[in-house]
Amino acid sequence: MSGKQISKQRGLGLIQVAIIMASLAAIAMAFLMSARHERNFFTEGLARLSGQAPAAASASASASASATAVAVPAAPAGVLRRCVIDGKTVLSDVDCKGGKVVKAIDTRGIEAPKVPKPDPADATPQSATDKMIEKATR
Repeated sequence: MSGKQISKQRGLGLIQVAIIMASLAAIAMAFLMSARHERNFFTEGLARLSGQAPAAASASASASASATAVAVPAAPAGVLRRCVIDGKTVLSDVDCKGGKVVKAIDTRGIEAPKVPKPDPADATPQSATDKMIEKATR
């Protein structure tokens, strides 16, 4: 053993790989949570770090303040608008600022299957010959 030297392995160590994988898992988990809650945690975190108010919070605060201050007139019946309220996209029949009009598709829902009409041959009474033939075949 005195003549041989043990060479070190080059590259990342086990602890470094564990730290990198844990950080990637945390980023993926934050993305999945933001998708589930229909918010963007990354922009909110960046806004907090930079000292700015989050855009969704300021928009919802101003929208709620304007909604309480001014009564919104009723929209015509059958008109739907896509609005963003508290960071969530909703369909509303009330006029909202920046809401886009959505054309609703009229569906009839689920219709019951139609009953077929009975055969006209079954509806007519059998003649005496037909009765005798049926009786003989039994």
